Amino acid sequence: MTRATPLLPHQTDDIFLTDGGTETWLMYKRGFELPEFSAFHLLNEKKSADALREYYTAFAEVAVKLGTPFIFDSLTYRASRDWGTLLGYSTDSLAEMNHKCFELYRECAAIAGLAAENTVMSGCIGPKGDAYKTNEDLTAENAEAYHGEQIETFKGAGADIVTALTLNTTAEAVGIARAAAKVSLPSVIAFTVEKDRKLRSGETLKQAIETVDAATSNAPAYYMINCSHPVDFGPALADEPWAKRIRGLRANASSLDHGTLCQLGHLEEGNPDELASQYVDIRTAFPQMNVFGGCCGTDYVHVEKIGRALLAAA
Repeated sequence: MTRATPLLPHQTDDIFLTDGGTETWLMYKRGFELPEFSAFHLLNEKKSADALREYYTAFAEVAVKLGTPFIFDSLTYRASRDWGTLLGYSTDSLAEMNHKCFELYRECAAIAGLAAENTVMSGCIGPKGDAYKTNEDLTAENAEAYHGEQIETFKGAGADIVTALTLNTTAEAVGIARAAAKVSLPSVIAFTVEKDRKLRSGETLKQAIETVDAATSNAPAYYMINCSHPVDFGPALADEPWAKRIRGLRANASSLDHGTLCQLGHLEEGNPDELASQYVDIRTAFPQMNVFGGCCGTDYVHVEKIGRALLAAA
C-alpha cells in the first residue's frame, strides 16, 4: 500500500516544522565525533543510530503535539559522492546509506505517531565543497551532474522534495534546481548569508534568488534561509516580489559567525524564547513563510518554542 501523499509547503499556508542543528546536537549533546562534519554514517553503529532515532523522533513528537506537519531533513547533508569518498564509501554503499536515512525517518514518524499526511520526506543536499568557503570553480553544469546522482537516489528512496542547505553561490543552486526538475522532484534552495547580509559570493539575497529563478524558469518550489541568525538576515529582507519566494527559516541559535559555531568546542544554544519571538516578527512581516526549523546550536527544544509561538500568533 502506498503512503498518503502529503501536501508540501508551497501548496498550502499551513505551518510546517522541520529539524534543527543535527551535527551540533550530536557533537555537543551526545559526544559523537563527526569526521568531515558528516552524520549519516552514524547509522552504522547501534549507539549512534539510537541517538539519531532519539533526535528525529523528538522533533516528530513536537509536530504531533502541536498538530503540524513535519519535514524530515538534514541527515543526508553530506551523503554525496565527494564526502562519501572521504569516508570510504563506494557509489553503491553510499546510495544504500541514503536509503537508510529515509528508513530511519519512516521509523521515527511511526514511533511518534505522525500521520502519513503530515510526514514529509526531504532529500537534504549540502554543498559539494565547504559551506563556509566560496566554491567559485563549480559551474551550474558541473553542479547539476554532481548533485544529480544523489537526487536520483532520493527519488528511488521515496523523497517528496529536495532541500539544498547552506548554499553560498548561485551556480550550485541553479545546478541543483535543474537536477531535481529532471526527475520531477520539487526543490528548495536555502541560502546562507554573512554578517554583511550577502552570500559569501558577494551577491545579495535579491540577486541570488532572481538569478536562480531566471536561469531555471522558476524551478525551485521556494527558497529558505539557513545557518544565519535573524539579526543578520532579517535586515536583508524587503517587501518585494523576490522576498515572497522565501517560505522557510532555519536560523542559528546564536548570532556568532556561523563558521565559528561549529568549531567552538562547546554548544551555543542562545535564547530559545528570544529566537521564537524573532521568528514571529519575521513571519508577521512575511506571512507567506511557513517552514520553520533551526540550524547550528538548535534542537527540538528550540523548534517546539518556535512552533508554539508561531501558532499562538497565527
